[in-house]
Amino acid sequence: MKKLSKYIIAIGLFASSCSLDRTPYDALPADDLDDIQGSVESITLGNYSRLKDWVNNWHRVVEYPGDNVALSGTTTDNLFYSYNYQRLVTNARVNDFWEQSYKNIVGTNIVLEKLQEGESMENDQLIAENLYLRSMLYFYLTNVFGRPYVQGPENMGVPIKLSSDVDENPARSSVGEVYAQIEKDLLKAESLFNTSKANVYASKEAAQALLARVYLYKGENQKAIEYADKVINSGRFTLLSTAELPNMSVKVPEDNSETIFAIKFVKDADYPNNGWYTVGSMYATIQGAGWGEMYASRPYLELVRKYPSDRRNAFIDPVVKDAAVTMAYYVNDQYTYQGVEVTKNGDDYRYTENGTQKTLIKSPNGAGDYEYAINIGGKTRSVLIDKQLDDRNGYLKYFINKCSGQEGQAHLWSPIISRLAEMYLIRAEANAKLGNVNAALEDVNIIRKRAGIPEAGLYTAASLGNKTALDVVLEERQLELAWEGHRKFDIFRNSRTLNRQYPGTHLSGANPKFTIAPTSPDIVDYIPESQIVISGGVLIQNP
Repeated sequence: MKKLSKYIIAIGLFASSCSLDRTPYDALPADDLDDIQGSVESITLGNYSRLKDWVNNWHRVVEYPGDNVALSGTTTDNLFYSYNYQRLVTNARVNDFWEQSYKNIVGTNIVLEKLQEGESMENDQLIAENLYLRSMLYFYLTNVFGRPYVQGPENMGVPIKLSSDVDENPARSSVGEVYAQIEKDLLKAESLFNTSKANVYASKEAAQALLARVYLYKGENQKAIEYADKVINSGRFTLLSTAELPNMSVKVPEDNSETIFAIKFVKDADYPNNGWYTVGSMYATIQGAGWGEMYASRPYLELVRKYPSDRRNAFIDPVVKDAAVTMAYYVNDQYTYQGVEVTKNGDDYRYTENGTQKTLIKSPNGAGDYEYAINIGGKTRSVLIDKQLDDRNGYLKYFINKCSGQEGQAHLWSPIISRLAEMYLIRAEANAKLGNVNAALEDVNIIRKRAGIPEAGLYTAASLGNKTALDVVLEERQLELAWEGHRKFDIFRNSRTLNRQYPGTHLSGANPKFTIAPTSPDIVDYIPESQIVISGGVLIQNP
């Protein structure tokens, strides 16, 4: 109990100082640790625990700017400005992400300053765990506030703070310098890990998984393959079965054989009110809890619905208004949902237009099912067939449940930072970029088979058509890793344009952004103005 009480005290001290008259680096002074029993272990546990404060706005900052989500209304909450690319220097969500990141970094620095490598196996393990946590935080910081590495390592990144000194306010380092620090720390951590813990703690494989991602983002594809191989061949992780895939988010992380590292939330303790104000609460209303205002995007729905047997469809819950009515929903030229009532006749769907009965256009998907389209106003538009759905402000309610439901609690979720499926897709992307098409497609097909996609939906070099191997890898990453914080980065680091021409309130207002180019300044968040003030002008703002 004494250790536990000291741990709670340390967490309380870590959580202090959010106001402008204090630096963002306040934490328990390192000298005070000498007076706390079990201090280094307790502070390390505190560093894990405080990730729960970090992860909420981490998700909003990295996931909402992608193309997997569609907001159904405007809001004064600053999450709206991450979603619609209307950047603010006073965005409270972005500021919280910055503050929580650096407070956690200082927490790791306190431990790292107190320990010497080689003194004991226990100390080496703690050093490795804190190096991993610091690296993970810097990885996301530099990708949110700096341009993609492949656009130039000389671009401005974020401050590298390696001490617990609250008076030290370093200037911004370059993206390349931040990546170099991440790589250095992860390689050191990899060499020091000596204990295999549950997947809610850092591990050698977690460090290797993050290194694989770092090398992929840097364009060092052979190294990305090498480190993905290390994780895949470690024997510690296995892909969930096809049947179990829809249960990925409802399992406690320790029971998920695919999870490499996750931030654990505890049933009843973390969200006793079923999870209002959580990540999942924006995506769905479950057991009476949750706002349910942000839905699966039309592009994602069209991708995942190509094969009805794709088990990733289970992560979407269409909210049915009238089960007796079947609708074919399409998107018009104003990027709003429209629909016609249809009746099924064999494999056909019929509808009436201006008193004339017509049939939806159908195209076989090669696996015994069909994709459907409608000709409206001289244009052929794809349709989704659903029972008549409820809507909010005209936006159809396609609830997302991938971030909810752990252990049956409405919006409990333990966000996954790395899992085995990503390793296969890292290896696939790296091979695609090296010209190893067959190797890339083999890994993509491993993920597609596991998802339940039939043989006809698997790829060969001959079946790519107008697509490249990289095209299908990125599509599979979108399908598999949706709502896990990857999509925005995947688009821009591959020099692709984000297409947001689909229903959602990102297109509302006077100057909506229908597309975002990879060279746009909008892909990089502003440094929070409050942090520039705190630094005394040391920090330079993004353009």
